[in-house]
Amino acid sequence: MTQGNSHIRAFIAISLPKEIKKFLYDLQGKLGKSGIKASWPKAETMHLTLKFFGNVNVSRIDAIKACMIKAVEGIPIHSLYASGIGVFPSVKNTKVIWSGTRGQTDVLEKLVNRLEDIFFEDTEIKRENRRFSPHLTLARIKQPIYPKTVITLLQEFKDFHSDNFVVSEIKFFQSELLSSGAAHKIIFSVPLITE
Repeated sequence: MTQGNSHIRAFIAISLPKEIKKFLYDLQGKLGKSGIKASWPKAETMHLTLKFFGNVNVSRIDAIKACMIKAVEGIPIHSLYASGIGVFPSVKNTKVIWSGTRGQTDVLEKLVNRLEDIFFEDTEIKRENRRFSPHLTLARIKQPIYPKTVITLLQEFKDFHSDNFVVSEIKFFQSELLSSGAAHKIIFSVPLITE
């Protein structure tokens, strides 16, 4: 954590194994061949965000850890895989291209709902005002894309999917925005309990 700074930019996420990052990196390369102008997150920073906090006072980190430990109770180790692509906010106004997640998403959704509820009840950190949409960011669009191009890409990559990966822990990350892009540092991990 940054010395002399009482706040950090932070989020909770699932780390991705190297082979999934490689799959997403290769997918970025294929998308890049379409000629779209975008910034491409580095493969090593890719993760599946569960809850984004923004700036957090470092004095709250112990309380955050306690909430995370409470939230994972009864959540089993599960598996997911990256699948297809989608866009935010819409085909007509694409700002972000992402890969979706499939697999045991019911378990993932239960985990996220527990995080939201426990953080709100125990720390009054407000709930997200939109439904959780698990995604892996592939590109942030720099120049508008024709909707027809977006539709073509969605069709072309709809059956694209990675191998399964196992979710056995969740992590609390510090994020620093640098001129070279975001740098993420794991502050601590909370394992899912095997029963």
